[in-house]
Amino acid sequence: MGTLPAKPWLLATTLRRTLPWLVLGASPWAWGAEPLTEAQLVRRFLQSPVPTSVIAAVDAQTRADRTAVSLLDAPSVEARHEAARGDWGATTHAIGASVTLDLGLSALGHTRAAQLRGRGGEPGREAVVLMAVCAFRADTVELWAANRSASVGQEAHARLDGLSHDLGALAEAGEASGYDRDRTSLAVVAHYTDAVRRLAEAEALRARISSLVGGEPVVEVALADVPEPASPPSAAADLSDHPTLRSLLLQRDAAKADRDAARRGQLPDLTVSGGPRWDAAPTGGPAAQGFEVGGSVQVPWMDGSRAEARQRTAAHAAVEAAVARQRAELEGDVLGALQRIAALAASPTRSPDPEAVWTAAMDRYAAGESSLDDLLQVADAVEAARLAEVERERLQRRAHLDLECARGRLAEPIQSVLEEALR
Repeated sequence: MGTLPAKPWLLATTLRRTLPWLVLGASPWAWGAEPLTEAQLVRRFLQSPVPTSVIAAVDAQTRADRTAVSLLDAPSVEARHEAARGDWGATTHAIGASVTLDLGLSALGHTRAAQLRGRGGEPGREAVVLMAVCAFRADTVELWAANRSASVGQEAHARLDGLSHDLGALAEAGEASGYDRDRTSLAVVAHYTDAVRRLAEAEALRARISSLVGGEPVVEVALADVPEPASPPSAAADLSDHPTLRSLLLQRDAAKADRDAARRGQLPDLTVSGGPRWDAAPTGGPAAQGFEVGGSVQVPWMDGSRAEARQRTAAHAAVEAAVARQRAELEGDVLGALQRIAALAASPTRSPDPEAVWTAAMDRYAAGESSLDDLLQVADAVEAARLAEVERERLQRRAHLDLECARGRLAEPIQSVLEEALR
C-alpha cells in the first residue's frame, strides 16, 4: 500500500508549523531549471576574467623569456685631448671607439637558451589552462553530487515529515499512540539540520561556480559522459605529450644551454679600440692626422664568472630533478586513477530498490508487524543507500577526471573547448 490507513486529518501537527520546510522546497534547483552542460560551463569559464588574465600573464612571460641577449656588448665612444710639455711635446686630439668581444661566444648560448624558453611557453600556456580547467571541472562534479545529495535529503525529510503528519492525525483521532507521534517528530527535528546542511553546501558550490564563470547564475550541471579508460601501458606512454612535461623538458634544455654558455663565459674577453687622431706641436701650427689602434685582453685574476657558471649548473640540476619528479608524479597519478576506477567499477550483486524497501516497511508497520523504531531505521537505511549511490558516482567521475588530467588530454567535447581557448 505504501501509506498509513487514510483517515481525516483533524489538525496539522505542531512540527509542520514550526519547521520551515519551505526553505527546502523553495530552493532554486528545485524549480526545474535547465541544466547547463559541462562543455558550456567550461567554455564560459575560459571566457571569464580570471582565466583570460592568467593566459595574458603567461603570454607576457613567454615574450620576456624569448628575448635574446645581445651578441656584442654596447660599443663605447671616447674623445681625448692630450697636451704634452717640453721640447718634444705635442698636442693631440683623438676620437675613438672600442668594442668588447666575447671569445667564448657565450652570448650565442644564452640566445639559444632564450629561444628554448620561448618555445616552452606554448606548452606552459597549455599546462596552465589545463590545470585551471581540471580544477573547475572538479568543482562541477562536486556541485553535481551536492545537488543530488540535497535532493536525497529533501526526499528523506519529506518522507519523515509525511509520516509525522499522518501519525499526528491518527493520534488526534485516538488511533495511534502519542509516543509514536512524538518519536517521529524527534526524528524529523534531528534530520532537518542535516538536510539544510546539504542544501547549504550545494548553494555554496553554486555561488562559487557562478562567480568563476563571470557571475551568471549556475543552478545545475549536466556532466559529460565518462569515457572508457585506457589500459595502463598506453596511459603511461601518453605522458610524453603532457604539456607540463613538455614545458619542463624545454626548460631543462634552456638551462643546459645557459650552463654551457656560462662555462664558456669564463674565457677572457678581448677589447679592440681605434680611431683617428690629430697631433700638433705645442707652439702651434697645422696638425697632422694619424690614427691609433689598440687592444686588451681580460686577465681572469678575479674570476667572478666561475660563480655564475656554478649557479647555472645548479639551476640545470634543479630542472633535471623537477622533470624526474614530475614524470614520476604523473605516472603515479595515472596508475592510481586507473586503480581507483577498477575498484569502483565493482557493484553489489544485488541492489534492491530503496523505495520498494520503504514501501514494504510502511506496509509492515501499518499491519502491526513491526515497530516504529524499525520503520525509522528503514528510513535511515533508504537515505543512506541513496547517498551511497551519489557518492559512488562522484568518486567514479573524480577518478576519471584525475586520469584525464594526469594524462594531459581531456575527453571530448571538453578537449575541443580547451583547444579553442588556446588558439
